[in-house]
Amino acid sequence: MRLNEAQIAEHDRRGLLFFSSLLQDGEVVELQETLPDILGREGPEIIREKEDPAAVRLAFGAHIYSEPFSRLIRHPKILEPVRQLLQDEVYLHQSRINPKQGFGGGAAWDWHQDFPGWHYADEMPEPRCVMVAVFIDDCTAVTSPLLVVPESQHHGLLDAQLHRDAAGYALYHMDRDALVVLADDKGIEPLIGPAGSVCFCHSNLVHGSANNVSPWRRAILYLIYNAVSNACTGDERAWYQNNRDFTALQPFDADPQGMV
Repeated sequence: MRLNEAQIAEHDRRGLLFFSSLLQDGEVVELQETLPDILGREGPEIIREKEDPAAVRLAFGAHIYSEPFSRLIRHPKILEPVRQLLQDEVYLHQSRINPKQGFGGGAAWDWHQDFPGWHYADEMPEPRCVMVAVFIDDCTAVTSPLLVVPESQHHGLLDAQLHRDAAGYALYHMDRDALVVLADDKGIEPLIGPAGSVCFCHSNLVHGSANNVSPWRRAILYLIYNAVSNACTGDERAWYQNNRDFTALQPFDADPQGMV
């Protein structure tokens, strides 16, 4: 899969490019069937909700210990567009699953940009990385979809307050007054679509999400691809948050029936 010039221009302008049902049904089912084992893991790579320790807030590094997720990071429908957008060879800086389990088990994420965390914690030089959101489940208006402020990446790295969780992940919350100005100017859009949809997001795109009070899970996998020439120089954080293998990823030969 290759992006055309209009699609690249749209990403550069809006900070995101959304494809509904990009993955095939069989590929989605394989990810969904694998997810319970991932969420049942015990280890530092599994971050639990503070208010509900039975619920997982983040599952880092599934591409290391789960074969379907390991294959997915080399999927040509994902990897080829990323290489086009960054105009470089790429490696995977980080993968994380936000399962947003139902009945409030999926807590909110305040408004933020992703790049500041990688810049300050991992010493990523420039925002030459792409956050790819892969919908493992259907994302609907009632399951707390990811909310984005289109074109907000043009404002660069915005002043924000560091929130470093006790478990070790860093998040720079947006100043609320700055968010009001951005939202009034550009609006806020929900990313809604069926399982298998994929969104390519600029790493400085402002985004957030509310609590998932519905009874249904809303899992999204985030794949953070970084340009090889933009490799991080910091080594403070663990393997599951800051991958130190900068080997350029190569797409696999796609089977029309799925990833295998």
